[in-house]
Amino acid sequence: MFRDVIETLEAYARGMWRYRWPAVVTIWVICVAGWVAVYAMPPVYGANARVFVDAENALRPLLQGIATSSNVLSEVTVVTREMLSRPNLAEVARNTDLDLGAETDEEFEKLLVLLQKRIQIVGNRDNIFSISFQHRDRAKAIAVVDSLVNTFIEKSLSADRSETGRAQAFLQREIDEYEARLAAAEDKLARFKRDNVAFMPNQRGDYFSRLQSAEAAMLATQSRLRLAQERRAEMNRQLEGEEPVFGIMPSVQPGSTAGVGATAAKIQELELQLRELRLRYTDKHPRISQILETIELLKVQQDLERSTAAANGTRNTPLSANPLDINPVYQSMRIQLSTIEVEIASLRAELGQQQKLVRELKTLVDTVPQVEVELGRLNRDYDVVKTKHSQLLAQLERARLGEDVEKHIDDVKFRVIDPPFAGFKPTGPRRHLLLAAVLIAALGLGGALTFLLNQLHPVFYSSRAVTSMSGVPVLGVVSLLISPEVLRGKRRGHLLFAMALGLLFVSFAAVYLFAEQLSPLLRDVARLDS
Repeated sequence: MFRDVIETLEAYARGMWRYRWPAVVTIWVICVAGWVAVYAMPPVYGANARVFVDAENALRPLLQGIATSSNVLSEVTVVTREMLSRPNLAEVARNTDLDLGAETDEEFEKLLVLLQKRIQIVGNRDNIFSISFQHRDRAKAIAVVDSLVNTFIEKSLSADRSETGRAQAFLQREIDEYEARLAAAEDKLARFKRDNVAFMPNQRGDYFSRLQSAEAAMLATQSRLRLAQERRAEMNRQLEGEEPVFGIMPSVQPGSTAGVGATAAKIQELELQLRELRLRYTDKHPRISQILETIELLKVQQDLERSTAAANGTRNTPLSANPLDINPVYQSMRIQLSTIEVEIASLRAELGQQQKLVRELKTLVDTVPQVEVELGRLNRDYDVVKTKHSQLLAQLERARLGEDVEKHIDDVKFRVIDPPFAGFKPTGPRRHLLLAAVLIAALGLGGALTFLLNQLHPVFYSSRAVTSMSGVPVLGVVSLLISPEVLRGKRRGHLLFAMALGLLFVSFAAVYLFAEQLSPLLRDVARLDS
């Protein structure tokens, strides 16, 4: 495998060697033409300047978050890009008289493109901006850089003034628009609440929360009423089974007022409940009304008992009287029964009101949710507009305060570190590098020419190559016998080829070493010929 590669390379080399003289001629032509072109290129002078931007200010950290503060370095960076715009470049060309060489609009456009390519503005982390430009005329290069430095400083100082005014005008227009939208939202919300005042949600929640609370309260009242009725039934059973207390009858004194005292105790107990209820409800509450009626009945009963006691005088209690009337347990149970009756009446009234409320809420099952949804949407729109309006007002105040700050403090300082300057020695073109590039390119094109000619006119140099190409085995090989005269001619040709290549490299060394001396001479000759 390695042998095949070697043979292939050897075949290519021998084939290309046949066309060495066309390659030498081509290399010489390209080198001479290229070196003359490099020498004829005019010198270029590079002018540059450096500007330091000092954006530090003692007030800026103190006003952070209170007033809007422009990013000076960002603005300066934007200005550097604007300086390369066509209007600015046209102004620079007119200020430096570069436009005098452009007689037509097309030539002027080419001049602007050339300026845009050759002008370089670069900034670093130390806030130092470098401005450079290259031109054939050293004075013109310095003038262009000086004009760019002046434009750079002027535009950077005035960059934020117009932007601040436009920003405030925009914010004011937005605020006026949102004020109109906010007033319309407020009117719409107030009108909706006025038209649907009966369906508005209150502190107890929305419709479904109120319905759920009302049903839960109704069930709780029903449960309490059922328990009270059970207590009343139990109390009645106990009263029916209570026995008289005969052992204490002889000790009852004439004119006893035991019944009157029991009624008075019951009245006192109900009056105590009445005072507690009036702390929470008005006199129109059904439970309070029921207690008042019960007290009135008990007072009538108390008057009857007092009159009965007074009519009996000093007589002993007759044996025909009900003995349970003087039983203290019985009297206590009667008082508890009356209290339960009042509680049942109150619970029934409360239950009736709760059932009525539940029925009313259920009749509004289709109306109230729609009202609440619409109210939620109106509130949401109002909140969004109000929030945005408040944000815009805050931004406007910050912008105004920031403008006042910009007017009263020196926000940025420019200091020219290196004024525009161009060295007396040309900065370009880089002739040595170009001369070497021409030589390398010529050698590459010469080798490419020999390879192409060998491919167009191939020759076999071994039997193996013939066999691999045709597929027919070679039976014999006839050797070539070279006479001494032919051999001397070949050697003479090889020597001439080596001398041609050697002279080429010697010529390259000469033009490389004397590039700066020969370049003005060639330009003068070309100027005289023209």
